[in-house]
Amino acid sequence: MSRSQTIGNQTSTFRSRRPEYDKSLPTSRLMGILVSGLPLTRKVKKLEKYMANDKAPHKRFPKEHICNSGDFHLHYHQWYNGHETTGEGIYVYDEGSANKTNLEKISKLMNGQRIDKKHTILTCVVPICLHCHFPLDCEDTPFHLSKGNLEKASTLDQNVCDMCLPSPVLCTCCDSPLSEKEDPHNMAKIMKYFACSSCREDSEIQEKWRYNEKNKLINDTISSYVEELHLSDEAIEREKMLMGGVPRPCKDITPFIDVLNIKDLIDPTSRNYWPFGMNAQQYLEHKALMDFNNPIQETPDESWRNVEITEEVLSNYVKDMASAYEKYNYSEEDRGTLPDEIISGGCKYRFVGQDHGFTCDSAICQAVFQHHEENDGGAFSALFATNIPIFTTRPGKIGGTAREMGFGQERCISCISKTFHYSPSLIK
Repeated sequence: MSRSQTIGNQTSTFRSRRPEYDKSLPTSRLMGILVSGLPLTRKVKKLEKYMANDKAPHKRFPKEHICNSGDFHLHYHQWYNGHETTGEGIYVYDEGSANKTNLEKISKLMNGQRIDKKHTILTCVVPICLHCHFPLDCEDTPFHLSKGNLEKASTLDQNVCDMCLPSPVLCTCCDSPLSEKEDPHNMAKIMKYFACSSCREDSEIQEKWRYNEKNKLINDTISSYVEELHLSDEAIEREKMLMGGVPRPCKDITPFIDVLNIKDLIDPTSRNYWPFGMNAQQYLEHKALMDFNNPIQETPDESWRNVEITEEVLSNYVKDMASAYEKYNYSEEDRGTLPDEIISGGCKYRFVGQDHGFTCDSAICQAVFQHHEENDGGAFSALFATNIPIFTTRPGKIGGTAREMGFGQERCISCISKTFHYSPSLIK
């Protein structure tokens, strides 16, 4: 079960059934009494009933202090496998029946009362959302309260929570409200730094953002990020040759388009940091050089592009693979007679195993792989290709990183079986 304590999955019976909020109505600050220290239990209904009967804390002192009896709203988590109380709830009184002074008196009378042998409640007066009655995180909130179980006040109305009246999310650059079209999945609230479409496409605006009064204080000229090389030295040099021998930044992009999280641009510990003093174009050239010197993966030999994928080719691929499995009596549960090493075509191939990240480098196999990648959304790669027995000529650590394994080529069990000469492990 998740242990998240975020407000997003918290509710109360009142909150769940509240009518739609009328944004046109005038508002005023509403106060309530926050009760903490309640039992943490999945018996939500039972605790709600207890807090509503004559044994409830607010019923234990003289009637002159009751102030028309406040309604109690128990808060609880909505887990996927049921509900569980948060240990908190809110007493809400009718407007006019109890002012803040009265609430302070009532709160002091309830504070420290025992619910049972294990639970003693603590109380305090808090501002609450005028609509859903959840405690607000605003200027009137007691400083000692944890913000984890408080709702942020809406920027449109400080008397209403952000859940009932969502605050508009503004563009990081121009401060204009982001439309639903520009942010359909509400990523802006999660990422905090988000730009509208026009700003994302404008390098000059982004330069102004990078060097505004706030961001120009982040003036590191280099990132402290230490990058590890992904590929072996030989593989890196091969990729550089394939890229034309010089780094080339992508055309028609901006720093905001190049980087997924805009916040990284002003984080000196990030690989994507925008060093102080660079303009947008210089930054893109800087990133292109980094990518050039440290490519992430090896590019397959282009010979596979000459293979025309037909139904016959796909059918033969499946038949050849099945035949190779049968030849070595191989299965996912039993390795059969598949050797550790194979000499083929003058090269020594070592067995990699299953559940790997390699694909066969032969033209036919690579063409089949690329065909499925283009047409099945990665299903073939995830469910089939990673389980095909693979042999490699790489001299380094089997099962290590691409850099640790070194440079080489891979052949699948099907291709190996067609050119198999002998295996050192089988020689007596």
